[in-house]
Amino acid sequence: MSGSNLHSAWAQLFVRALAQAGVRDVVLCPGSRSTPLAIAAVESVEVRCHSVVDERAAAFFALGQARVTGRPSVFVCTSGTAGAHALPAIIEAHHSFTPLVAITADRPWELADAAASQTIDQTKLFGDHVRHFAELGLPDPSPLAMRAVARIAAQAVSRALAPTPGPVHINARFRKPLEPVDAAGPEAWQAEWEAQMRRAGPRVVAARAGVDARTIEEIAARCARAERGLIVCGPAPSREDDARARRAVLALSRATGFPVLAEGTSQIYFGGVAEGVVMPASFDSFLRAPEFRAANAPDLILEFGAPPTSAGYATYIAEHAGCRRFVVAAHGWNDPTSAAAALIMAEPAELCEALAARFAGAALDLGRGRRDWAATFARAGDVAAAQSARACAGDELTEGAVARTVASACPEGSLLAIGNSMPVRDLDTYCPPSARALRVLHQRGASGIDGLVSGAAGARAVAAAPLTLLLGDLSLLHDLTGLLLAARAAGDGGAPLVIVVVQNDGGRIFEHLPVARRGADLLERCFTMPQHLDFAPAAAMFGLAYERAGTACGLAGALAAAYQRPGATLIEAVVPPHDGAARVARLWSDVRREVAALSSAPAAEGAAADLEPS
Repeated sequence: MSGSNLHSAWAQLFVRALAQAGVRDVVLCPGSRSTPLAIAAVESVEVRCHSVVDERAAAFFALGQARVTGRPSVFVCTSGTAGAHALPAIIEAHHSFTPLVAITADRPWELADAAASQTIDQTKLFGDHVRHFAELGLPDPSPLAMRAVARIAAQAVSRALAPTPGPVHINARFRKPLEPVDAAGPEAWQAEWEAQMRRAGPRVVAARAGVDARTIEEIAARCARAERGLIVCGPAPSREDDARARRAVLALSRATGFPVLAEGTSQIYFGGVAEGVVMPASFDSFLRAPEFRAANAPDLILEFGAPPTSAGYATYIAEHAGCRRFVVAAHGWNDPTSAAAALIMAEPAELCEALAARFAGAALDLGRGRRDWAATFARAGDVAAAQSARACAGDELTEGAVARTVASACPEGSLLAIGNSMPVRDLDTYCPPSARALRVLHQRGASGIDGLVSGAAGARAVAAAPLTLLLGDLSLLHDLTGLLLAARAAGDGGAPLVIVVVQNDGGRIFEHLPVARRGADLLERCFTMPQHLDFAPAAAMFGLAYERAGTACGLAGALAAAYQRPGATLIEAVVPPHDGAARVARLWSDVRREVAALSSAPAAEGAAADLEPS
């Protein structure tokens, strides 16, 4: 519409309504068709804009922000293939229940299917991976259309948050001219637009369901009868009320006497060590022992959060499929075994609090059976902790020693972002639980290795606390341009951003898999794919401080220095290639030998379950 600023006004109204609905951060990618949206966002005083060149990195950057804030960040890109680059982040947001609003600018309908440049079908571009899709429509001066702009923005934010958090896609079409023009005077629609700008969008009050009282009574009754119960905590999102969730789980453990098997990504493990609670270290290691599994059959399992990463636990529940297992999570069908007795869609903290309150009025008899059961898991945890400490002793830098050193160095209350494949598993295998609280950010939704640096940079951009990212060398190569975002996100002079890359020259998780037996040549060509790279030039190119560590003491010193300097630091922790699989196999063997002595059952045949490459 030549001579009119309707397209600019349309975009301003949409951005204002997003802000009124709770959006605070907008991630902008360069492009022409998104010009009205970009200018509207930059000129708004209600949102903060972040400029990112690469759409793939930008989408993960927005995802990282949402992981910390719990609010949907907005990703904006131009038309054509630009939006397709956001698909990996959209998929992760879908599976991890992370709110996100993706806005793809688009060309008008008359350019579709006519070989117009940079024009593809963007309708429902992300398919079923989004909670909601809407066409914003071409700018229209009618009062109803303007009201609809604000309504669509409010709907986008609302549906990104509830009833099931996740990504939302809005497709926004614009005709040229895309830039503001010099209009001759007030336009006919201007009064209506000004009224809508004052009003913005409707306020949305989400429905909230409490914990079902009958379910509480049923679980409480089963807890009262059980003598061999377990509380299992898998991956969970980090929230500002993590401390509440920890207190609730610990209170339930004290009330029931049940041991807590918590993974490092559960938000319980770091900060959960407390008097009167058995939280064994490295439970995956001793659950890999057939003798321990056979001698310690549970009669009740309360499982919170996403399915645990632990292969030992997966084998354990498969062998004791007759045990009543209640899976509790606010969202998702978290039962890949299809063997749970019940899936309870509730906030784990609320259910734990309700159960603990129920037992406060009628305390359970923590008799000898329960005490012996808990003591067995405590001893097994002591064995696993001692063996993992022994495996990391000395100054040799190994994959386990890197994870252990990083976890112990993170400042109290800081954020620890953990990569997939081996780092998340090394965290659980080699790092003991602690009373020191950390917020753990992870990508266990779809368990991919992409976008980890960009996601950490996005998290640091909205967090006041120091952030540490631990990832593998191939993960860093997947997201090398994320280093630019990391440098900029930490360039505000605030808390540092520390990236520790485990340099073992390849994807060493494949050495843990049966394919490794096919020979070293096939393994290197098709799976581990070593690149023989030094990341020092990358750090210099993107403006990060850089340190290279080849010993445990050297890594500890590099971390201490990184936390003292402003900005972002890349630490390359060089470990021997081909070492990790053999080392952890020895650890599991040593743990098995010792925990077998705790069990009266005869040794069972079979090896520990294989890892999956994620």
